[in-house]
Amino acid sequence: MALSTVTISSTMEWAKKLSFNRNSAIGNNLEPALTSANMVIQTILGPPFEWWWNTQELAVTTSPTAYSATISGDISITDGVVTIPCTNTFGVGNLVIPSGLTGASFLNGVLIIVETASGSQITGQVNFENYGPTADAGTLTNATTQDYTISAPAFSHIEHASVLDITKTPPNWIELKVQNNLALDSRTTRPSFIGPEVEDGNGNVTFRVMPSPNAAYPIAIHVQLAAPNITSVNQTWSPMPDFMRYIYSWGFLALIWAFSDDARFQIANSKFTAGLLARAEGLTEEERNIFMNNWTMMTNQATGKTQQGAQARQT
Repeated sequence: MALSTVTISSTMEWAKKLSFNRNSAIGNNLEPALTSANMVIQTILGPPFEWWWNTQELAVTTSPTAYSATISGDISITDGVVTIPCTNTFGVGNLVIPSGLTGASFLNGVLIIVETASGSQITGQVNFENYGPTADAGTLTNATTQDYTISAPAFSHIEHASVLDITKTPPNWIELKVQNNLALDSRTTRPSFIGPEVEDGNGNVTFRVMPSPNAAYPIAIHVQLAAPNITSVNQTWSPMPDFMRYIYSWGFLALIWAFSDDARFQIANSKFTAGLLARAEGLTEEERNIFMNNWTMMTNQATGKTQQGAQARQT
């Protein structure tokens, strides 16, 4: 699938011709054009819409046993943040427990949530203010096998996920239920649920499965990608393909007309929502209603402000 060849500026020029040559980018901030473009692309690429041309397949294999890393180096605590050098990388959000420490023995068995991680150390909050730095040696063990970190810098949300039950002959793919709030679970069996747990700010997403796996199950995660942030009118409408042009163009024009108090706003808005819902496949009636309610509320705020301004000018 080729990416979009249409730039934001070309859509602005089209909208200008239909807006009595009013410029939609005023001043150095290029507003309201940039915000309007972002609102349209984020609406189209956000829930409840799911597009086959905006997906990514992620994969992970569960581990039935917690893994450990060797602690060797200076452990220090500053203002309640502990820094522990270790040989393995733990994902941000993972739960780890130190053991075998002699110098910082008060940390043995303490549950630490990894806040930052690299190939040589982790940091996390603890209930101690200051300590060290003091050389120590011991073991750092991942306290759960439910969390798995994957590089997914454009992750938006899980569309669907499946687990391969390798305990069956032949192995069977079974759908996982997507749930965004999963707790720790001491049961060990084939996972039934999956959800995003945390993102480290560097494009690495930690997913949690539930219950804890009792075998090395392959998991396939089909995700929707987040909308890019439009910061320049020279950007294209990618990842939206050119055949979506008739949809996002009307959405952009609708917002521009709303901000300029143009009475034709409803015409463009109806063309945008009708085209978008016609192109989207598989939406339930509830999802359609949620989209329409949210979009109507957002656009009514824009038109309401312009109507208030018009009334103020008349008084």
